[in-house]
Amino acid sequence: MKKIFQTLLLLIIMSSPASSFDEERYTGGGQWPVSSSDDTFIHYQDQNQLTNKNEKDEIEGRFFYDQEDVTDDYQVHAIYILASDSKDKKYDTNGTIESIVIKGNEHLKKNIDQKQFRLDLTKDGNLDVSFLRVNKTRKEINRLENAAGYFTGMVILHGFNNPKKLYTIFYQDKYKREWGQVGDALYDTPNGEVEVTAGVVYLGKEKASEAWIPHIHELFHALGFVQLCAPGAIIERNSRWGKNDHLNYKNDIMSDRGGDYLYIDKKRTEYFGHSNLNCELDLEKSAFMEPTEENFQLQPFSPTCKLTRWQPIYNHERSLECLSKLDF
Repeated sequence: MKKIFQTLLLLIIMSSPASSFDEERYTGGGQWPVSSSDDTFIHYQDQNQLTNKNEKDEIEGRFFYDQEDVTDDYQVHAIYILASDSKDKKYDTNGTIESIVIKGNEHLKKNIDQKQFRLDLTKDGNLDVSFLRVNKTRKEINRLENAAGYFTGMVILHGFNNPKKLYTIFYQDKYKREWGQVGDALYDTPNGEVEVTAGVVYLGKEKASEAWIPHIHELFHALGFVQLCAPGAIIERNSRWGKNDHLNYKNDIMSDRGGDYLYIDKKRTEYFGHSNLNCELDLEKSAFMEPTEENFQLQPFSPTCKLTRWQPIYNHERSLECLSKLDF
């Protein structure tokens, strides 16, 4: 009876007019605050002005800012983060992070019709990985309630705030019991506030060779998936949203129920290549995927420019408007 009631409630919500739907209700909370007026803030167009504070971090093949782009399309940029007291394992220069990201793309191509993330590459075709050592120790980071938000805020302050880039962050060490999280920062610009999301992976949790799993999972979350209007989204009646942005069954990379496989919406009914009415956001159309669809989609924003997990009708103009706040 309880499941029947929950299903009926969901159907009533989904059948209501999209124009009257409260997208703001399905945004997150507790975003890390960051402002362009901060004394340490660097705009992405001025990022090459950054100065490194630790001479030991200056090694061959390491870059402290985003290298010159080979395309101006939407793309995923990788960042390697260390705590102020982390021992440098050089995952950015020894190929570890590049291997994780490439393995993730290989999994995507096998599962979603040869599509993959468009990666930020150097002119010689390698993955462009930037390096950042933050101002907190490992112990201080582990005490934070929102380490992923902190990392996202720090990369914004250090010039990683390009509106056409989605950032995948790799923290070298552990954070509590987490393997990955979506990072969320509320960025106050001269044009108004906008939430910036990123994928965050904690490399100290499991083997680095398996880190492509949270890398993909958290980037999907950062793009707004799984939308709560998806038929398989978990129902959590007593939670803030009444639902959960994971799938309620096994064997999908967006499931929190485990399983032996990591499919990507195998039946095309949830978040990729689907045909769900009043649930238009579709990973297949993401601007960060290549080949890119002509009618591409960006992150779904609420009227206050926060990432919304439930947007019945995708609002492209609003997404463009919110992301344009990053350009000033």
